[in-house]
Amino acid sequence: MIFTAASNSDAHEHPVTAHDASPEEKTARAYEIFQTISTDYDKVNDAISFGQHRAWKRNMIKRIVASKPSDILDIASGTGDIAIWLGQELPDARIVASDFAPNMLEVAKKRITEAGLTNVSTRVQDATALDYPDNSFDVCCVSFGMRNMPDYALVTREMTRVLRPGGSFYCLDSSYPTNPIIKPFFKLYFKFVMPKIGGMISKAPAEYQWLNDSTEVFLSKTELADLLKSEGLQDVGYKSFMFGGSALHFGTKPI
Repeated sequence: MIFTAASNSDAHEHPVTAHDASPEEKTARAYEIFQTISTDYDKVNDAISFGQHRAWKRNMIKRIVASKPSDILDIASGTGDIAIWLGQELPDARIVASDFAPNMLEVAKKRITEAGLTNVSTRVQDATALDYPDNSFDVCCVSFGMRNMPDYALVTREMTRVLRPGGSFYCLDSSYPTNPIIKPFFKLYFKFVMPKIGGMISKAPAEYQWLNDSTEVFLSKTELADLLKSEGLQDVGYKSFMFGGSALHFGTKPI
């Protein structure tokens, strides 16, 4: 798939939100966003999550490391933090950091080189049409990327396809709490505060407004769990973080 970003003038004349974007528009807009915010992405993540995203990611990494996989595919790897941590924890494993935004992977490549890792590589990939044979990886994971995909089911299907039988699927992403008292405060933070913080740091407020909107239209935790089951994964479950503001979903490809 070839990604083309809309011009700023087009964006102003024909504003598209995550709520009403077609799959093609969502793909193009997500590509434009991550090409734009690549250099400030890590700083903003620390700011808007108060550093908590690192603890959530470490929880996923701990689970992955425990299974001692040989081959890992990190979807929507962005600046490569997950792939780098895995490379450090699993020096004998082959880890591929994939993303559809080359600018993000350029940051990842620099970080991988600085970390002195030879077992981590990068590859530009469309998550809806992965360029790998069936049964290629022991683990396939995605962190804060699924909600920006144009077709959640198709991405899940592709991730499952490239997993070996018995392989593990992980998806860590933003969510909304179900507690009726807490949920309104999260919505206010995601909708108004988070985009302002992201905008101040990255000078790209519209991009972080989109990322909030993509959380609003994303599947609920139970809906995503049901999707994983419908795509053939077994032992599906999820763990919530920060009162449900984030969740790690997991499953296993049948043997």
